[in-house]
Amino acid sequence: MTFTVLARDSARDRIGAATASRSLAVGASVIAVEPAVGVVASQAWTNRTLRPLLLARMASGADAPDAVARVPEWDEQFALRQVAALAWSGPGAARSGRDVSDWAGSLVETDAVFVGNLLTGPAVLEAMTSAWRDSAGDDLSDRLLHVMAAGDAAGGDARGRQSAALLVATRTDTVVDLRVDDHPAPLTELARLRTLAAAPTEVPAPRS
Repeated sequence: MTFTVLARDSARDRIGAATASRSLAVGASVIAVEPAVGVVASQAWTNRTLRPLLLARMASGADAPDAVARVPEWDEQFALRQVAALAWSGPGAARSGRDVSDWAGSLVETDAVFVGNLLTGPAVLEAMTSAWRDSAGDDLSDRLLHVMAAGDAAGGDARGRQSAALLVATRTDTVVDLRVDDHPAPLTELARLRTLAAAPTEVPAPRS
């Protein structure tokens, strides 16, 4: 029902996530960031409470694979969940329960995790991975939007489009937090909001 990317740019000290779905307000339920720790996602038959548990586990010193592996201990309905996690260092990780709606899967790169369910097929995640590699060197917000646009063009959510969200943080603060909750072209609208957010703010000239 959702496709998501978690990624980091260690050179620029940025970590973030982006997600899109044919569900209302995906940004409120799927992705989360703790600036000092990393980013996580909980989707499919979403259990929002898994997000703080994943972040807390990584904050305690565990790596992302260890945090993701704990999901069956935390949730009796883990077979319905799809989760992903990425810290500032170490490998990322993802887990898809056996009862998550097809097509579902994940791909893990050195600095990124791609995960989705109820997609049109594996080409969605493959396109996202290629877009991530092709955009190396770009600003992380722009890379995440590029990755999501590629996944959408490859088919995206098999049900259609409705909402999208973008999160980017430094090690001390969330610097981008944008959401489109209900729109026929949510990723296009999200890119427009990103452009607005990045524009310099004009300061009125003082009166003489």
